[in-house]
Amino acid sequence: MNAPAKNLVVTNIGELVTMMPLALSQRCTHIVGADLGRIGPGAWVAVQGGVIAAVGSGPVPAVYTGWQTFDAQGHLVLPGLVDSHTHSLFAGSRAAEFWLRAEGTSYQEIAAAGGGIRATMTATRKASAEELGALLQERLGRMLKRGVTTVEIKSGYGLSVPEELRLLRLLDAARRSSPQTLRITCLALHAASPEHGTRQAYIDACRNELLPIIAEAGLASSVDAFIEAGYFEVGELEAFMRSARDLGLSLRVHADEFTDAGAAAAAAAWGAASADHLQCTSPAAMTSMAAAGVTATILPGTSLYTRIPFTDARAFADRGVAVAIASDFNPGSCAIDNLPLLAMVGCMQNRLYPAEALAAVTFVPACSLQLGHRKGALAPGYDADFAIFELPNAEAWLASGGDQPPTRVFVAGCVVSGPALL
Repeated sequence: MNAPAKNLVVTNIGELVTMMPLALSQRCTHIVGADLGRIGPGAWVAVQGGVIAAVGSGPVPAVYTGWQTFDAQGHLVLPGLVDSHTHSLFAGSRAAEFWLRAEGTSYQEIAAAGGGIRATMTATRKASAEELGALLQERLGRMLKRGVTTVEIKSGYGLSVPEELRLLRLLDAARRSSPQTLRITCLALHAASPEHGTRQAYIDACRNELLPIIAEAGLASSVDAFIEAGYFEVGELEAFMRSARDLGLSLRVHADEFTDAGAAAAAAAWGAASADHLQCTSPAAMTSMAAAGVTATILPGTSLYTRIPFTDARAFADRGVAVAIASDFNPGSCAIDNLPLLAMVGCMQNRLYPAEALAAVTFVPACSLQLGHRKGALAPGYDADFAIFELPNAEAWLASGGDQPPTRVFVAGCVVSGPALL
């Protein structure tokens, strides 16, 4: 990583998207074009000590005389993108499952035949720490080159207390060394464990053995569970979620992907930060999510990859639910890690408006990860995480579908992807 400039001014920005109105109000709902805080042409941003000192347009104020400058050459600057739902730590391949689904085999049928999550569990358990670490860094590097500077990563392919701890410790080590900001989620309850005779026995082991270790060691900031027929049910998880919350862990939920399993309503009752997938959520549960402040994290890539319906994000947004877009990058149901592409799909297939889609990959997911005070916007006091695209404006970025990667990506005012500053 290049050493960050102590004081830096990026000048001659064609368009600077700040998200400042949202950052100042800490609002994630009822987003309109004016909430993007667009400045330009001729915008500039000043960085001091790794955070945004000021933004503006026109001549750079004299107070910044003597600071290092970088000419953005009339290009677009966006806040660093935030991917708030990924399964990036795994070994093995499930590419054959894509072929099977294209021939008509369902996700559930593949899992029943020995594929799915359990297949990745087997490969991941066999992989060494070194192999898993290298795979994770390669995947994070691809995301970084697209402008993703904050990433949530779930465990979930260990499916036993010792194996989940191994994965969480690997993620914690990556968090300490990565140029990106990593938020770790314990998804031990991703599927049943082969070492336990019943689902409840595994849930109890995770509650009584795993959660206290995670909380004491700071190995994760949140927990998650896959609530769906054949995986886990709402009633089974009440005590687990209560214990996690009592230990100071945030709650996230895989909710209502294939059926209305009551998961979104439960997420609202539990005070979860996010409910994710949501293809089959009822209108009543959407209203409950709005009242409880639960973010709806939609995952368009999973629908593209598996032919399941697209979540109707418009129905959530119109009810006052905050909507985030994430990749759900994983080995089986979404091998797509291109968040800019999914922002475009979020408009065309999930019915978000363009301003909502831009906020859904920046400020809104940052808030769902409890990072809305310093990530996802370019406002004074926020981390200087941003990407420069050789595009004129936000319209061109959203329409490009991720086909135009950034020329440079900055984290805390430091170039972490692209040519170093001279």
